[in-house]
Amino acid sequence: MRKHIIYILLSVPLFIHAQDKQYNQKVDSITYKYYLNGDWNNLIIKAKEAIKDSIDFKYLRQRLGYAYFAKGDYISSQQQYERALKFDERDVDTRTYLYYCGLYSGNESFTRYHAGELTSELKKILKIKPFRILNSVDLEYNYKSNDNSKRGNPAYIRGGIDSQLGYRLNLYQAFSTYTQTNMSSFEEPSGLLQLQVNDSTAIRQIEYFALLDWTITSHLNFDIGYHYVNSKLNIKNTYAINSINYKEVFDTVMNLPGNLFCTKLTYTVNRFDFALSGSVFNYDSTLTQQYGIHAGVSLPGKNRIYLKSSLYGLIDSKNNNRLVYNQSAGALFFKKIWVEGNVTFGNLDNYSDNNGLYIYNSLDPTVFRSGLSLFWNVLPKITLFGNYTYDTKLIKEDQTNYNQHSFSGGIIWKL
Repeated sequence: MRKHIIYILLSVPLFIHAQDKQYNQKVDSITYKYYLNGDWNNLIIKAKEAIKDSIDFKYLRQRLGYAYFAKGDYISSQQQYERALKFDERDVDTRTYLYYCGLYSGNESFTRYHAGELTSELKKILKIKPFRILNSVDLEYNYKSNDNSKRGNPAYIRGGIDSQLGYRLNLYQAFSTYTQTNMSSFEEPSGLLQLQVNDSTAIRQIEYFALLDWTITSHLNFDIGYHYVNSKLNIKNTYAINSINYKEVFDTVMNLPGNLFCTKLTYTVNRFDFALSGSVFNYDSTLTQQYGIHAGVSLPGKNRIYLKSSLYGLIDSKNNNRLVYNQSAGALFFKKIWVEGNVTFGNLDNYSDNNGLYIYNSLDPTVFRSGLSLFWNVLPKITLFGNYTYDTKLIKEDQTNYNQHSFSGGIIWKL
């Protein structure tokens, strides 16, 4: 009797194992059938049920990843292929589809990371090179219009070059100029005479920017950047006595150089990304420190909707400490057209944005901003973009506001 009980107890695990093996084979057979028939919806349902029941293997994850890929949900596809990679890190198919997931979702660093892990034969077929001094070039023109008679309409031009220094290193450099003319006037009583002083200041700012991006792992990036600005102010003073007998004083020229150093660490997990950033900007005898925390999420689906939030703390040497909050949202509403909207609250005096690419150091700081951007992949290697932005500007002297409208257009050409 005792031997019989022991035999039964020993037989139970074997029976359960046989059942599990049969269930595994059934899942394998059914999902493979759905895969061959292109029945992506049922494949996804069945695979999720099996995973929930603790049935998991490489081919199941690969089929599930391909089903999402075929439906255009590249982030979900990426998640499944990354799970498949844990079963076999040398699997060529898994690496290849991870490369394409990054490529089609627009994640350049993720794409390059997995490109470096492909076989030499695949790299040759896909024409992937570790170094490209001229990977892409871009050009942007921006014109601003405001409703203040004492402020001219600014213009901004930028040209950029992107270089690949390896599979995990990327360098972006940009040169830009900013121009604006501002006017001011005031009166000084002097006995029977009325002295009026008119000032005209022509501003021309030249800039150089460099950003080095290091892909530490497929989910961890570190950026370090430098931005140089030099503002040349040409000030012309004109005097009038009782509105007549103008006397012009020769120009006064001032140069205001500035240097910004910035860093950012970004970590991506599943559909979420988190980042910490910091920068130091020394300009016009003012040192501004900026610290930021960032969080974003990409939602499932073909529209690839994403949300990003950033909160900055700015501390400057004039004790003008403040918070700045930015919220953006974007989606692929058409096959090749991305649309993104954003809103920013806070005083943007000496504020830097987009990893230090843009510095807001104009005479009148922005205190509210909202805008809409559009990116159109008109050709496989050419993207056109446009932007409209509304700013509420603050005149520091009298604490009054005025409105400014900004229009941008440009092109990105991947060589």
